[in-house]
Amino acid sequence: MFDLPNFSIPIYVFLFVYVAYMLFYVLYALFNIYHLIRYGVYGFGLYLIVTIFTGGTIILVSGSVFLLMEYNWTYPITLDEAVDYYNEDLFPAL
Repeated sequence: MFDLPNFSIPIYVFLFVYVAYMLFYVLYALFNIYHLIRYGVYGFGLYLIVTIFTGGTIILVSGSVFLLMEYNWTYPITLDEAVDYYNEDLFPAL
C-alpha cells in the first residue's frame, strides 16, 4: 500500500538539475568561444579573453564540484521532515 508520509526521495535527485545546468553551460560556453575565435578580431586581446573565460570557467566549475562533494547525497528527504516546517500560515498578518 502506498503511504504518503513514508514516501521519501534521495537528495541526489537535485544533482540532476545541477548536471543539466552544467551541460547547458558547457554548450553555451563552447558556442561563445567558437564565435569569439571565428568572428573576433585576431590578436593578443582575443586570446587573452578566451584564456580568461576558459580559466574562470574551470575555476568556478571545479569549485562548485568540490563544494558539492562534501554532502551526503544518499540522505533521503521524507515528507514528514518536509511538513515539519509548514505551519498553515503562509501569509502572516502584518
